[in-house]
Amino acid sequence: MRVFTANFRLAAVMVCALLFAAPLAHAQKWNALKKAFSTPRLQASAISWRAKAERVILRATMRPPRLPYSSQVTFQQGAYHFVTPRALLPPPGKLTSVEALPPFPLPQKDTEMYRGMLLDENGQDLRHILQSGLEVSKSHYENFAAYNGLQYPGGTKAIYAAAKYKHALYFMLPENTAPCLPVLLHLKRVGWRDIISVPHDIPPSWIYRVSTLLEVNGKLTWGELKLKKGIFVFTPYPTENGQAASK
Repeated sequence: MRVFTANFRLAAVMVCALLFAAPLAHAQKWNALKKAFSTPRLQASAISWRAKAERVILRATMRPPRLPYSSQVTFQQGAYHFVTPRALLPPPGKLTSVEALPPFPLPQKDTEMYRGMLLDENGQDLRHILQSGLEVSKSHYENFAAYNGLQYPGGTKAIYAAAKYKHALYFMLPENTAPCLPVLLHLKRVGWRDIISVPHDIPPSWIYRVSTLLEVNGKLTWGELKLKKGIFVFTPYPTENGQAASK
């Protein structure tokens, strides 16, 4: 009888330990994540890791183009006009690291937040985003400290953006040779954190500007990409010396 009682007590202690250990482990993970975004070096590492995860998902979900867009490009009044940006896409081998990119020529704004993305080469994804916004249902991430301070059920999806454009640039780097359109979305700034979690759709009215890197005359060139009457217009950004921002 004493042996049974002792075994029973031991089993009860082990069960209690497991019950307390599970939430403790989850709490430690969240605390580690918060700490990662509190120091610049760990923050950059966390952003890089998230960018790699997003690129893996992109490769897994990449689909062939549905519309046979033309690649014809015309040059008019300092801007490139084309139906699809495919003709000026930069070779993936030139987008190897953030440090290898040409310096971004625009100033960072407190009224903006930034989201880097790799979209399909024909511009269909970008057309949809500009017309319908960013849809949270397509996100692969869960909410973390929503910008509006509200509490959401566990597992709620969210769209992430960065307060600093240099953090968003990591999401523009491909890891394979599949052609993609790298874009940097300038969005309406909400929240105060460096990493901003938006647990709802982002409407087109929040998209202030679309910056991209295209290869013009053999050089990577920063510029603005607009959609006008179904045609993409790429206008290179000027630099301090008046030349297009390229490398």
